[in-house]
Amino acid sequence: MIKKIFQNINVKFFVTLVLVIFALYGKSLFFDFTYLDDDVLILDKQEYLSFSNIKNILTDTVFARGQDKFCRPLLNVSFLIEKYIYGIKPYGYHLTNVMLHIFAVFSVFLLLSLKYDKKKVFIVSILFACHPALTQAVVWIPGRNDSLLTIFAVMSFYFLIRYFDNKKNTYLAFHFFLYACSLLTKETAVMIPLFYFMYLLFTKQRVKTNVLFVSGWLSVGIFYFLYRSFVLSYQTYSYTVSDMSGIFFKSLPAATKYIANVFFPLNLSVFPSTVEVNYFLAAAVVFVFILLAVTAKKQYDKKILLFGMLWFIAFLLPTFVMPDNQFYDHRIYLPMVGIFIILLELVKSYKPDNWRFLYIFILTAVMFFAALSFFHENKFKNKQIFWVNALIDSPDSDITNACVAGLLDEVKMYKESEKKYLRAIEIKKYSKHYVNLAVLYIHMKELEKAEQALLKALDLRDDNPMIYYNLAIVYRNKGNKELALKMKDLYLKVFKDTNKYQRTEDIRI
Repeated sequence: MIKKIFQNINVKFFVTLVLVIFALYGKSLFFDFTYLDDDVLILDKQEYLSFSNIKNILTDTVFARGQDKFCRPLLNVSFLIEKYIYGIKPYGYHLTNVMLHIFAVFSVFLLLSLKYDKKKVFIVSILFACHPALTQAVVWIPGRNDSLLTIFAVMSFYFLIRYFDNKKNTYLAFHFFLYACSLLTKETAVMIPLFYFMYLLFTKQRVKTNVLFVSGWLSVGIFYFLYRSFVLSYQTYSYTVSDMSGIFFKSLPAATKYIANVFFPLNLSVFPSTVEVNYFLAAAVVFVFILLAVTAKKQYDKKILLFGMLWFIAFLLPTFVMPDNQFYDHRIYLPMVGIFIILLELVKSYKPDNWRFLYIFILTAVMFFAALSFFHENKFKNKQIFWVNALIDSPDSDITNACVAGLLDEVKMYKESEKKYLRAIEIKKYSKHYVNLAVLYIHMKELEKAEQALLKALDLRDDNPMIYYNLAIVYRNKGNKELALKMKDLYLKVFKDTNKYQRTEDIRI
């Protein structure tokens, strides 16, 4: 079977794809960590990421703490494997991201080649590979979740179609396995069965076949929801339908940003903190598709257009029901496959009068996208560059102000750091901001200010172990050994209760 699969591979495309992506993203192998989630998921979890701890890795949420509701074990498994190969060397993790992008784009090529002309699929696949809106999924290590999901979701659909073409059970096994993998990669995968059902409906499969597949999908889905319920069983708060509908309607205007980014990815942000709206460019994208539909003179399948449109909407939909959402550009990764389905269906019978002009236009578009991606990825080079750009993009975000404050503290620019922490607290009174401000005051040897900041943090949240850790340091330096020992004991207790993987620091009193 494997031999037959590889006989269908367009070797020229794969080689071209590897060369293009490495030319575009090869420099990311020399990038450091950004300290946006990658520090928490990789650096802080080196002890946690162990094969002897595989049970916890498979039954914890992705961050393994707090009210984290992301059940994504395959992401942690990928970091587990890399931990044994690369340790904490970032180049290895970046190499994995680049390779995953190659396979994700190639999986899209394989799927679309089943129906459309390979030359046209080649063109849209290269555009996909170079698309600036996907840059963060490649150069930001945790962004790999979207490329992983795309590989599993697209290939599960690919093997579903191959099964109906060849009736081989091996294809069927791969289909169900990859569907299960997609669910264990990202919650967005719950939308996938919608397209399986549409395929059965459009291709008018036999009732017996329908029962077989529906039973299989339901079995995998039920197993996933039971598994997810077990993983999240310790959490005391869950979002209601009312909560999610409120978040949805508040977030919905951001859809214009994602629609605009299909053809006009011009205002990309490394850390968006507000709902970005761009009705004009979104309308321009819609106009382009209407123009293509008119010039195609109805030589297209309306069912396929509906399929592609729903693919884009359905896989983007979960983005709008996430609490405390940040509308990262790369969340368009899997939804964009639907755009390419629409595009290929509209141009499948398109025969321009001037092919030379068309080739020049396509080459210009590829070079334009590649140039935007090439410069945008520089913003992820290291934590200093990343967070400064994040602050430029989102000056009214408490997180960006606090993170830049931390960078200023590291280089002993204490007064500038204090201003940024106070600005972060002004935006959002958050326990962690007070703790970090207190650490700054300890560095400045202003113990009274440090104590006051920590007491304010304690008023907001009493389950943050670092409050007690730093209070122990403050009281030790003030000569109050009794209080310092009490805070140390509280720190160890709270740390054990709230954190599953970090090593407790040694407090010397």
